[in-house]
Amino acid sequence: MANPRPERLSPTGLADKPVPRVPPARRRLMMVLIAFGIVLLLALAWFDGGEEPLRPIAEPVALPEPGQ
Repeated sequence: MANPRPERLSPTGLADKPVPRVPPARRRLMMVLIAFGIVLLLALAWFDGGEEPLRPIAEPVALPEPGQ
């Protein structure tokens, strides 16, 4: 039975060898950096987020005089 997947192309023609894999140490480093970034983003959102208490506005307001 023929393989229905197309061959991988390279600049020189059809590739004879498989695509090089990412080394496990580099993959682990990338995952740690991504996890650290997510934790940092969540920590900043928790620290900076939230509602601020509302302060009442206590200023005198000039009202129009009642008409005759």
